[in-house]
Amino acid sequence: MKIELTINGTRVDAQLHDHPVAHELAGLLPLDLEFDDFNAVEKVADLGRSLTLDGVPRADAPGPGEIGYYAPTRSLVLFYGSPGKWPGLVRMGRFDYDLGALRARPDGTRIHFAQAPAPNL
Repeated sequence: MKIELTINGTRVDAQLHDHPVAHELAGLLPLDLEFDDFNAVEKVADLGRSLTLDGVPRADAPGPGEIGYYAPTRSLVLFYGSPGKWPGLVRMGRFDYDLGALRARPDGTRIHFAQAPAPNL
């Protein structure tokens, strides 16, 4: 499923994977979340609720440019580095944004998530 993020006024193309956790997240869109840096590899935001973990591996190791969900803290995560493999970490999709620019965003950065508009035919 194609979605879009808006980061610092820039529209960013993204895509969610086809699994139950990503479908549940898609059902919550649109979302405006406040992201903070964590561990110099990712930006995290409290989603405010838990998502199902049905149909995904027990642990995963996302890489730069991926969207993730970290179940223990109910966090949506944008990775600009590699955190390693962690239980409760789910790869949700990918985004296309300058990873250095994401890393430089200050704590409290608001990011808008929405379904991508239908293409013009």
